[in-house]
Amino acid sequence: MTYRKKWAASWDEVKYCSKACRSAGVPDVLMATILALLDKRDGKTICPSEVLNTADKQDPKKMERVRGAARLLAHEGKLQITQRGQIVDPNTFKGPIRLRRA
Repeated sequence: MTYRKKWAASWDEVKYCSKACRSAGVPDVLMATILALLDKRDGKTICPSEVLNTADKQDPKKMERVRGAARLLAHEGKLQITQRGQIVDPNTFKGPIRLRRA
């Protein structure tokens, strides 16, 4: 999701970029699962694919929902998205990522 001028006054409250995203939503279950896995790791990172079961890992739509949940958590300051150990911008990253607690 990228910044839009019309959201200037309420950027911190923006959660969805469009009506389509809002209707698809990002289940709180995914966000809770990500945080629970991170808590179990005690400071270590996780791969977003670890959130899904084996059959769902091959589904690009389900993987993107996990990545979307990670973006929301990053915007809330609850986790960091990294690539090769470096923190990346949640709005612009591409490619493989890892997640860690903020």
